[in-house]
Amino acid sequence: MQNTAGSTTVKHQYASWIELSRDHLLANLETIRARSGTPDVLAVIKANAYGHGLREIAQILEGKVKFFGVATLKEGLSLKEHFPKTSVFLFGHLLPHEIPVAVGSNITMSVSSFAQARAISDCAESLERKASVHLKIDTGMGRMGFRADEAVREIMKIRLLQGLLLDGIYMHFPTAEVEDLFRTKQIQKFQSLLEELDRNGIAFRFRHAQNSAASLTLKNPFLNIVRPGLALYGIHPDPSLRDTVKLAPVLELKSRITFIKRIESGETAGYGRTFTASSTTNLAILPLGYSHGYPWSAWKNAQVLYRGNRYPLAGKISMDYLTVNLGRQEAAEGDIVTLIGKDQDERISAEDVAQWAGSIPYEIVTQLNANLPRVVA
Repeated sequence: MQNTAGSTTVKHQYASWIELSRDHLLANLETIRARSGTPDVLAVIKANAYGHGLREIAQILEGKVKFFGVATLKEGLSLKEHFPKTSVFLFGHLLPHEIPVAVGSNITMSVSSFAQARAISDCAESLERKASVHLKIDTGMGRMGFRADEAVREIMKIRLLQGLLLDGIYMHFPTAEVEDLFRTKQIQKFQSLLEELDRNGIAFRFRHAQNSAASLTLKNPFLNIVRPGLALYGIHPDPSLRDTVKLAPVLELKSRITFIKRIESGETAGYGRTFTASSTTNLAILPLGYSHGYPWSAWKNAQVLYRGNRYPLAGKISMDYLTVNLGRQEAAEGDIVTLIGKDQDERISAEDVAQWAGSIPYEIVTQLNANLPRVVA
């Protein structure tokens, strides 16, 4: 079945779906490498690759990055099963019963305390192997990690543990997009720590701090691998960075019109009867709602694209449907509507949807339901 309404020819029969651009993903990867001056990449594909699809994104990036970064053991195990050639780094803190599985699967783990390091080491020794770990340093995030002023003492103890391979060390910025004194002091703390550890004969193969925003704005010779997340998918992590570098959006969200309803002046549509037609109006019903991850809170401001034009919603978003106010525009069941993406000369971005919903683009894409089909183009 083909449908050419809108800007592309579609050869599948999905009612609602996500389209992914392989070329855009790889272009963003090279842009990040160029901006950071760092060829090695830890590609952050946690949260179902920021809603884009874990396996779809991993398949494109396999062999092109040093690590896949995930937040849960489940995601890590899926990647080890399907993409064994690329190392997996697990950001998340493991529960005790998860440690043997992670060690046995050769997943590189994050360590934030001596107790955690010892538990991983003991497990690794019992399995007669070494567990690869990256030590996390808290230089100002105030979350997980060794305090910077206590890190040397703790790491000196950790290096004596026989079951560990101290392969990496890293930190995280709470305001990476702001090039201010706080960010500078974080870098200085981390650099001073690395220098002191080096004087004590402790060196790490990987040293990282640059998330998406920092990878676009920061170069530092002490850092040798970047870990982009949102920027990899062509979304700027902060509005202030839009003029800094051009990124290509990887994701488009589309749906087919499932029903056309014509209502007359004075008639209402949707829950709460918040939409009232001022004249004869064509409504397009899309089989996509907040259960699919489209934000309910965007209903007052949201727009969609149809045949290269913008149209508002008609009333509140339902669990499984949303309704588009086409006005006098004629349409047919099966025609394609774009909710995120490009249609002729118009584009709606994840940032736009976030603004309409009073949210952030991270939430918009990560909330997209994993059951929505992902189509790689």
